[in-house]
Amino acid sequence: MRNPFQYGAELKPSQIVNRKQELRDVQRAILEHGRLFLLGPRRFGKTAILRAATAAAERDGAIVIRLDAEAYPGVDGLVRAIVTESAHKLKSDVAKTGEKILRFFSRLRPSISYDPGDNSWSGSLDAVKNGEADHTPLLVEAIDGLARLAADAKRPTALVIDEFQKVIQLGGQGAEAQMRAAVQRNTDVGFIFAGSKTTLLNDMTLNPARPFYRMGIRHFLNPLPRDEFGPFISKGFETAGYRVEAGAVEAILDRSEDVPYNVQALSSVAWEMLGDEGGEALTSKLVARALKLLVERDGPFYLTVWNGLTTIQQRVLTAAVKESGMALASQAVTQRYGVSTSTMSKALKFLENREILRREELQNSMRWRLEDPFFAAWLDH
Repeated sequence: MRNPFQYGAELKPSQIVNRKQELRDVQRAILEHGRLFLLGPRRFGKTAILRAATAAAERDGAIVIRLDAEAYPGVDGLVRAIVTESAHKLKSDVAKTGEKILRFFSRLRPSISYDPGDNSWSGSLDAVKNGEADHTPLLVEAIDGLARLAADAKRPTALVIDEFQKVIQLGGQGAEAQMRAAVQRNTDVGFIFAGSKTTLLNDMTLNPARPFYRMGIRHFLNPLPRDEFGPFISKGFETAGYRVEAGAVEAILDRSEDVPYNVQALSSVAWEMLGDEGGEALTSKLVARALKLLVERDGPFYLTVWNGLTTIQQRVLTAAVKESGMALASQAVTQRYGVSTSTMSKALKFLENREILRREELQNSMRWRLEDPFFAAWLDH
């Protein structure tokens, strides 16, 4: 039987646990020209939700331009992708696209070509000049052109940008006002923005002083409820005839810190080991051995990250693991690890910017967590 636990690639809709409300709201925003922000740490399933909701909306007749901002080194690359995908999906008559697309993106002066050999589209923009620092106006023009195409196509159309914070980081806060204006005026297009820089995006969407304040629906992805994730894991093993002993599923969730990607990864390796060893049951001991194997596989990566840190940063990261991320700026913790309060603060900010640590807001406090909980297991080995 095929391993039911997949990681490292986009999940299929059948592999998404819970998230029903998020899926419905993203699909609705696409079909009804809504505005929606999907926020959450990395590895929590944002991309899988976008993919599944996009596929469902497309089955209902929608046209969706879905792009990952991190796939492009600059905003100009994202602009080219929007224009090219718009030409492909909204004006895909090859014979007429070249002449017609210019009318919708006139200021960008695009050149679109189609290769029938591999069924691919490509494009260039004469308006993009090398050395030009701010390409935000070009992005705004691309959005305006997409909206003109959408009005002409008379079908539900949406622009979905994953890791949207990259756009703001490249363009600065000045880009926010321009983007908001474009999103507000183009009512023929739905906009879905997803991102993993939760601190930045929370401030961007909840701070009254910033342009995107309370603009559209917000979904913040939290860890999946164990009462739903647990049965999903058990079923995956039991369907193949394996027994699931008491505490084994809880061990997977505990060691993965409920992060969906890591849960899938640890379950997958445990499945492999059962098959390779001819085992009959998922046990807590097997989970521990699976974690050890997984950490050993990724050891060279963790070592590279560790060696890239200064001694102080290594000390602060160790403190985050040993102290469960709590009260790291307290006098007791800073003295225990031999750093000053200001040094602790600077190191934590650096580790957050490197996406090694992330802040988790609790009801009456704040906790620092590793983006990859298995890194903590490597540090403890």
